Amino acid sequence: MNASPEPTGDAPFTFDRRAWVRLLVLCTAILFEGMSLSSINVQLAGIHRGLELRPDQLQLVAGAFLTTYAGLLLAGGKCADHWGRRRMFLLGVGIFGVSSLGAALAQEPAGLIAARALQGVGAAVTAPAAVALIVTGFPEGGPRNRALGVFSAMGAAGFTLGVVVGGVLTEVSGWRGAFLLYVPLSLFVLLAAVRVLAPDERPTVPRTPMGWPSALLITGGLIAVVYAVGRVGAAGAPELAMVGGAGLAATVAFFVLQARTARPLLPLPLVTDRRMAAACLALGGAFAGVTGSMFLVATDLQEHRGYSALVAGLAFLPQGLAVGALSTPAARLANRRPTTLLLLAGLAVIAVGQLLFTTVRDGAYLTHLLPAAILVGTGIALAYPASVMLASAAAALHDQGTASGALTACQQAGGALGVAAVTGIQALAPGTFWTGPFSLWGAFGFVAVALLGCSLLLLPRARRTGRAVAEIRRPDTGTGTDADPAAERTH
Repeated sequence: MNASPEPTGDAPFTFDRRAWVRLLVLCTAILFEGMSLSSINVQLAGIHRGLELRPDQLQLVAGAFLTTYAGLLLAGGKCADHWGRRRMFLLGVGIFGVSSLGAALAQEPAGLIAARALQGVGAAVTAPAAVALIVTGFPEGGPRNRALGVFSAMGAAGFTLGVVVGGVLTEVSGWRGAFLLYVPLSLFVLLAAVRVLAPDERPTVPRTPMGWPSALLITGGLIAVVYAVGRVGAAGAPELAMVGGAGLAATVAFFVLQARTARPLLPLPLVTDRRMAAACLALGGAFAGVTGSMFLVATDLQEHRGYSALVAGLAFLPQGLAVGALSTPAARLANRRPTTLLLLAGLAVIAVGQLLFTTVRDGAYLTHLLPAAILVGTGIALAYPASVMLASAAAALHDQGTASGALTACQQAGGALGVAAVTGIQALAPGTFWTGPFSLWGAFGFVAVALLGCSLLLLPRARRTGRAVAEIRRPDTGTGTDADPAAERTH
């Protein structure tokens, strides 16, 4: 746990210079890790030419980061809770920097794919530790919501701005230059974090086994499923059935093991909480659609419409600006509006943006891609911090790292599966339907399913909460001052 104590009522918390520096150091790591998630989309054309990769290998380059990131986030969150959040944050940033150097120096497809996978390992250690440091370092309510809003803005903006920065560097110095950027950034964060993050406190409870068999099961299962989905159309049915079946079996075995073990890597009561389930479904479905569509559109702009890597990246700049400008105000809305409604509104806006993305292949930039990008960015700004707040509210203090890991795992697993799925759809059905390619309609479908599922999970609870609040406020039960306003907003 972070050594910085939670402020007490005798010493009201203020966002002074030290608090902002600490927050920005944590956010900077997530910013450039988010950039790496998306910048690969504008690097792929150069990588394809330089290393002569097949389409299914290109999908692996894009998805290797996402897959190991998602598969190891649960273990990363548990490591943060058990071995110290500051320690794990520093370790994760260091791994990310070293693997970025490896990616820049790669001479063969296998080496590049392995380096991208190792980048995901570093990010899987860093992200849950950073969220846990924020949750334990900023008091519940306005200060924590504000800090999480800034964190969400940096992470989501990094995801979208990565295509811009990656496009500039790819245009100027080739695809290797975009990977080299993260080496000095990682070193800067390491040096700053050592100075501003207080050492971890000694644990107050005995350390328990980490559950590595569970971590290996879910990671291996996810890798196998993503590989099988991405190979649709490029491999035979027996191979796909064997690899995909093994992946599904490993995933089922993981959940069976979690239900039976005394110290699960992912506590099932946390997963079955409606708030946690909805947050995971929202980010998983949203980023499956967004990541899949960005992969398709960025590649199409360069290979079929003559865009350079720089221009293709700039085409998505409004999406990043919308996320960065609106995430913090959206987080503040949680102080006045139910978080569940913010989440559903964000998913609805993303769905409309994804619907417009189906029209960009034959449409003009100003009338098709630009409004689609702005809508998607606005929706992410609403849905991302709302999901983080719902997950945080569902978890006990000692499980914050685990909850953060599970939430981000679903987000990245969704992204990996989204890229693999649209690649498979392109191979099986390369034609168009109504406004655009079947593959972009598949990306829209992910978001639509997430919106429907979250509505079913959250709206019944909101109605029950409303009735409970009404009962509390009836005249014969008093004024209702015992009700928790924060809980009412969350639900």
